[in-house]
Amino acid sequence: MLKHIDPLLNAELLFALQNMGHGDRLAIVDANFPAKSHAKNHFVSLTGVDASAVLASLLKHFPLDAFTEVPMWIMAEDGSEVPTEAARDFMRVKDASEESEHQSILLDRQDFYVATRECQLVISTSDMRPYACMILQKGVIFD
Repeated sequence: MLKHIDPLLNAELLFALQNMGHGDRLAIVDANFPAKSHAKNHFVSLTGVDASAVLASLLKHFPLDAFTEVPMWIMAEDGSEVPTEAARDFMRVKDASEESEHQSILLDRQDFYVATRECQLVISTSDMRPYACMILQKGVIFD
């Protein structure tokens, strides 16, 4: 074990995160999402946790991109502009983190599927909530 590292972030995930650079994207997806088939580079499965817990853990260590207007994309129901229960939860988690100043947008489900294929990392969760998926774009650390 390591001190001050959330135990949810296993060695495989930490390795994948460390190898990501500025502008790279990762997807956190729910249990129904075809994560393995959409993973272009790296795939990590985190069983027994929901996407909100993964987001909360990641935002302690993962800077969102300040050089883009919107570094967080959340899956939306087809044709809907109303955030799902999962989307509202993701926004609350982000707003409670050090990354609260960053914007998020809803992305139509089919567009989300396409965008996930371009992610450097796909993290699969056991989240059973519908549309419990998001994409984060990595920023830089200025300190």
